[in-house]
Amino acid sequence: MEKQLEILTKAVTTWLAEERPVVQAPAAQELAAQLDVSLGEQGADWPTLEAAVRNYLHYNPDAAQPDFFKLLYSGRNDAALLGDWITSLSNATMHTYQVGPVATLMELELIRQWNRLVGFDDTSEGVMVAGGSQANLIGMMLARHHVCPDYKTRGSQGQTLVAYVSDQAHYSAQKAANVLGIGTDNLIAVATDEQGRMCPDALTAEINASIVNGHVPFFIGLTAGTTVTGAFDPVAACSKIAKAHNIWLHIDGAWGAPVLFSQQHRHLLADSHLADSVAWDAHKLMNVPITAAVILVKHAGALTACCSGGGGDYLFHADENAAYNLGERSIQCGRRADALKVWLSWKALGNQGFAAKIDHLQAMRATCVEQIGASSQLELLADASYLNILFRFNPGTGLTEAQLRTLNIEICKIMMRSGGPYVDYAQYKGRTGIRLILANGEVNAGHIERLITKVERVGSELSTA
Repeated sequence: MEKQLEILTKAVTTWLAEERPVVQAPAAQELAAQLDVSLGEQGADWPTLEAAVRNYLHYNPDAAQPDFFKLLYSGRNDAALLGDWITSLSNATMHTYQVGPVATLMELELIRQWNRLVGFDDTSEGVMVAGGSQANLIGMMLARHHVCPDYKTRGSQGQTLVAYVSDQAHYSAQKAANVLGIGTDNLIAVATDEQGRMCPDALTAEINASIVNGHVPFFIGLTAGTTVTGAFDPVAACSKIAKAHNIWLHIDGAWGAPVLFSQQHRHLLADSHLADSVAWDAHKLMNVPITAAVILVKHAGALTACCSGGGGDYLFHADENAAYNLGERSIQCGRRADALKVWLSWKALGNQGFAAKIDHLQAMRATCVEQIGASSQLELLADASYLNILFRFNPGTGLTEAQLRTLNIEICKIMMRSGGPYVDYAQYKGRTGIRLILANGEVNAGHIERLITKVERVGSELSTA
């Protein structure tokens, strides 16, 4: 293990410490021509492996830098990073207490704390999963089991089940409908208001239309922090609709649920306790290394009833630790012990540490919105109540929507090719803009000003070229 530690030490103390742009990889074909990533019959020596590791770090975007505004995660969490290393070293799995004893106790404590933040009581449950997409999949699976318990053993039996999400929901809902055999045509995209929030009246109309067609409404998926604009769907109003029709209510809080740490901003996800299940990504705003997520469920025993099947003859023994075997709650068998990195992070920071980060980033959001509003060439494309800011450069010279789309996409590409700041573009209700994500607690007003200034400069150069 000595050689591995030597390379890891170089990576941490030397390679990552080098001054470099936040993004510097060339186009895929160009990089493929530069690097040798081939595999063959003969093994390679350690210098070859070390060079490959250095190239990997060199060309990968540096998500720890404050100039990384592209995705719903950024920054570095040192305690969680330590946990990730130790998890790989121990190579524990999580199907039974016997093979992951400490990690199991940690995961159960994490689930208790997450459920308390959501507002679920002590009888609620959960299980850690490989990302928000899987959490949303299980949420829809729970809903299917709730309305049609025989589906697990007998299939659809001719029923057409229908699910509802907003037209701004994450694409994982489509994947879940596909995997679960619901059919993507039976996933209804419900209209949203100008702020990107699901319209309860539109939801009611869609449900009634499904019933008239002889279909079975079974799942309402709300979003807490949409991917493009950070919108929060109205939980209380949609909960009333769900209860009236005996529909499972799920909240995709992969991005937005951590707002519950903040006393100042938790109102954005008010009434979260009214949901039946909640998805939460620790690898987004909590900055835990990818991947770490959880599905939280109000109803005790629901996960086991829905997900269990097999393994009793050789794995899930009815012994004194049976109640601690989490595998029957999960759709996975082999499951990485991601609890350690999340637990270490939470232990190091406490609820107050996460709350302080969210409050700081919300202050940076207000600063950014103010700077955009003060510019004669920038405009917001959506309400920015959370940590997503969608805006665009508009020189005010009568450009069409198509021309503005092309212009703002090119701004993003030029900034990327020049080393950053690293942002992305997105389309919202027919208009395209620059999507800025605030997830790194190290971001300050200077970073925001540098980004805004560069957008204006690059946009002006393109407009006058």
